[in-house]
Amino acid sequence: MNGLTRSCAIALVVGGAMLILINVILTPLLPTQQSEAVVRTSAIYLFRLSASGVAAMLLLFGCLGVHLAQRSASGAFGTAAFLVAFVGNSLLVAVEWSNVFVLRAVAHTNPEALSTLDKSTLMTTGFATAAGLFALGWFLLAVSLWRTRMLARWVPLTMVAGLILIPALGATPLGMAGAIAGNVVFGLGLIGLGRSLAKAGYCVKNMGNISTFVVDVD
Repeated sequence: MNGLTRSCAIALVVGGAMLILINVILTPLLPTQQSEAVVRTSAIYLFRLSASGVAAMLLLFGCLGVHLAQRSASGAFGTAAFLVAFVGNSLLVAVEWSNVFVLRAVAHTNPEALSTLDKSTLMTTGFATAAGLFALGWFLLAVSLWRTRMLARWVPLTMVAGLILIPALGATPLGMAGAIAGNVVFGLGLIGLGRSLAKAGYCVKNMGNISTFVVDVD
């Protein structure tokens, strides 16, 4: 496995672990009973959103490694899945960036303007589009992984289960706790994806070394 793919595998493991820790530890600490301005100006909000931005960038890098590993077998569908995942991840990074560096500043200086922005259809649509494309991209990437059978079969199943559980459980009386549980399942799938990608690359590398050795001996 080349250095780039190995780095992408590590990024997936770290990004998945961060996703779990962010949702299990930091999300419940947000002062959600307070006004939006209070939430956005809190220290825990800054820490959580900054960590989310880092996790999103790691997953953006990680999905590149998945595509590189399976591009010869995934065909046009795999390429399309990667592009949707890459664009969705890029938009999510942009959303986290704006939350930390733009909307937080607005909350500090003009809470009334923040309240108006929160009611903006354009902003809501933009944020929803980023989240939707992120989920769709990783869903399609999981389907592509299942079709190619290049990595552990449980990995795409876990990823898809997590992506479905996040909105499904979030809409139940469990609310935030349900969405957190879905994110934990998705995070476990990402960790498994990174580990499986690293393991597959290790096996391929060693098979290549054996082939070289046999040729040299002959």
